[in-house]
Amino acid sequence: FSIKNKILLIDCGCNYGFYSLYAASLSKKNLIFSIEASKKTSKEFLRNLELNDFQNVILENFAISNIDNHEILFNESLNDWESSQTHNDFKNYSTTKVNTLKIDTLVKKIDLSKYTPILKLDIEGNEINAIKGATNFIEITSPLIIMEISKFVFDNKENIDYLKNFLHNFNYSIYNIDKKKQNIEEILIKLKKLNKKHKTIGNYYLIRNSSKILKEFISYE
Repeated sequence: FSIKNKILLIDCGCNYGFYSLYAASLSKKNLIFSIEASKKTSKEFLRNLELNDFQNVILENFAISNIDNHEILFNESLNDWESSQTHNDFKNYSTTKVNTLKIDTLVKKIDLSKYTPILKLDIEGNEINAIKGATNFIEITSPLIIMEISKFVFDNKENIDYLKNFLHNFNYSIYNIDKKKQNIEEILIKLKKLNKKHKTIGNYYLIRNSSKILKEFISYE
């Protein structure tokens, strides 16, 4: 995608910058919004950003959600990859306060027509609320959505119902890393087979049917 056009990457749950810094390194023309709710991890991200000296990355210390400017309690884990606003299913944690932000608000002043949009969601169970707060962005740009599939999302029937409706209403389908289309039922079976220790089956791709992004995604080797 970066070879063919400039990328707009919205990296929700950027952690220390694995996705963000890689996308920034591909081209100076790419624009990356890195959103991290953890204050501690945000500081680590900024240290990594300074070391790499990228000028096309913007860090936002917010909790991505479906409403703006709502102060929430965020559960900080000693293991920074599992901190979450939706649960505290880890051994050691503390709580901090952080404000929420919608993706629709984040991109309001960006000329979206200049970019190939990619939305990455890895926010430990709040992925559906993130989508709810990005419906205008999704409708306008048809982004490639990279989403972590976990029990934290799919143990909630309302989330399952919303995602089914989203896929239908926005004409999206789900693909695995092998580019094979998956339905919700197949995903639920995979989650059910996980042992109690494991909560996720990894990242999947949500892509609009018949879109330019889908054609490039399928054809890429």
